[in-house]
Amino acid sequence: MSTQVAICLTSRGNYARTGTLLHALDDDPDTELDIIVAGASMIRKYGTLSELLREDGLEIERELYNVLEGGTPVASAKTTGLGMIEFTSVLNELDPDGVITIADRYETMSVTLAASYLNIPVIHTQGGEITGSIDEKVRHATTKMADYHFVSTEKSLDVVKGLGEEGDRVFLTGCPSIDLVEDIDQNGNDQYDPQEDYAGVGAQIDIDEDYLVVQYHPVATEYMSEYDRTWELINAVDDLNVQAFWFWPNMDAGTNQVSKAIREYRDQRSPDDVRFYINMHPDDYLTLVSNSACMVGNSSVGIRECSYLGKPTVNIGNRQQMRERGPNVLDVKCETEDIKDGINQQLSAGSFERSTLYGNGNAGEKMKQIIRQTDLTMKQPMKPEQLDL
Repeated sequence: MSTQVAICLTSRGNYARTGTLLHALDDDPDTELDIIVAGASMIRKYGTLSELLREDGLEIERELYNVLEGGTPVASAKTTGLGMIEFTSVLNELDPDGVITIADRYETMSVTLAASYLNIPVIHTQGGEITGSIDEKVRHATTKMADYHFVSTEKSLDVVKGLGEEGDRVFLTGCPSIDLVEDIDQNGNDQYDPQEDYAGVGAQIDIDEDYLVVQYHPVATEYMSEYDRTWELINAVDDLNVQAFWFWPNMDAGTNQVSKAIREYRDQRSPDDVRFYINMHPDDYLTLVSNSACMVGNSSVGIRECSYLGKPTVNIGNRQQMRERGPNVLDVKCETEDIKDGINQQLSAGSFERSTLYGNGNAGEKMKQIIRQTDLTMKQPMKPEQLDL
């Protein structure tokens, strides 16, 4: 019997974290895959996904425009509300057997709420993770509304079950982005130069020499001070004699503050060893990271994907403060001298032992098999004994 599954991609990172699952479902003759592209993934300055997906052979069912820009909590809240209206209309029309929703961005709530009220089973990925940031409200709320859970780590499995979810609806699968990293580790190009494929802005980087990959995202609860924090990072990188590929932030409250600081740095100082990018194909981006000397910033890539690569990471500030991590991660305060010391320490380390904390490279296929073998249904109301009451 054929299974119809919808997935809603709302940010550039969504594709990397679900790509192998999407291709596995798309290749399955008994699965109808409906891809909905919306949110920041439709806004060019954050890196559009539609062209990339089509180049990879994936058909897009719907494209939705639901973003209210502004880089403030109000904009995020209203974008979530607009998203619920748009997703409700599309999901009601498509009427899939299940909807896959991803991780913890605020747009995730739009998809989850719409599907839940339409009585469509929700499959949630990356639930149960603890980061110590406001994203946990979205993640745990989604867990309570979701019907099936594909978690990345053993601890996440325990957290989701501890929240009262039935064990036979919770599956330890690992993260599909590790599938990409495993392929890159085995078959990647260690001489890959993104400057041949992507224009970017700034200096010409010599890929035969050490370089950093820098990605700093705003912290929603601290968004009004992100301009100053970004300058702490800028001054650290600028003081070091190390090349860097620097990526633009994602669309969260405070993104305008981060972007403003980066633009001023680029335009006023014209650094001769930094090149700036908005976005890349996940394979290319992770290849760049794999070949780098160190990942710097507060992106979860430094903790998740880099743990599998054993790639040194300097994790800055509070955005990932409680996320499970391998030995490759060094946490520092968002202060110039601390960041500089951290980068120098990690450059000296060279590499770390691989960690399979977030999977071992076969998550997409695992998820597909579970979906195909499961008669997707809404979960029953919770019973007191599920919470040990």
